Amino acid sequence: MNAAREATRAVLDRLDWAALGDVYFHEDGEQELRERRKAVLGCGMALAELLLPQLPRGGASLWVGAGLAELPVLLAEALRGDRTVVAANLRAVECEVLNAALAAAAPHAPLRFCAEDARTAAPGQVFDHLGCVSLFTDPESWPLLSDVAYGRIPPVLIDVERFVAERDAARALATALFERLRRPGLVTTTAEEVSWFLEQADLVGASIEAGEELVEAAIVGDPIGVLRVQ
Repeated sequence: MNAAREATRAVLDRLDWAALGDVYFHEDGEQELRERRKAVLGCGMALAELLLPQLPRGGASLWVGAGLAELPVLLAEALRGDRTVVAANLRAVECEVLNAALAAAAPHAPLRFCAEDARTAAPGQVFDHLGCVSLFTDPESWPLLSDVAYGRIPPVLIDVERFVAERDAARALATALFERLRRPGLVTTTAEEVSWFLEQADLVGASIEAGEELVEAAIVGDPIGVLRVQ
């Protein structure tokens, strides 16, 4: 883990914080994001220490919507040298900024972020692990689902048609991602998102066992754990 920790520090040193801050925040983005640097490293390495011992040799991970917060665990997995890591993120600017820092600080690390839909990334690749952290609670992608998940909106104020549209789109994404997961397999996700995968497992007759250990997400603070899918 020491190599991953040092590589992450080097990448963070070369990061364009101003450009990335504009991606995450509307005002004072650079300062807001820099204040989270310690949490990015600490929480990311805690997740790596939780997840990596559970990942089998020779497998592959599909990290969906992966960005700055996942950088430490992605580097730890990639630098382990016995797994394939695919990091898909629809935010092209974030991918460009992260890839530029990786190229400058860790050019030999087998990790680059791809700006494409995870459903079509690495076609034909089979994955034994899905990383879906704060994917279905992202307020930019699913504003109403996010509000409901975090209790920010009273039930009587929910726009039902809008909610159904977001729910169906999110469900379609969950279905497509679950189809890319080989069983037995693992899913890394937040507590707020477990229900999406429980539904998919029920539809195909799979079972899910949730690990007891949780770590904190660096940016939003949600608890992250590992689901074992059989």
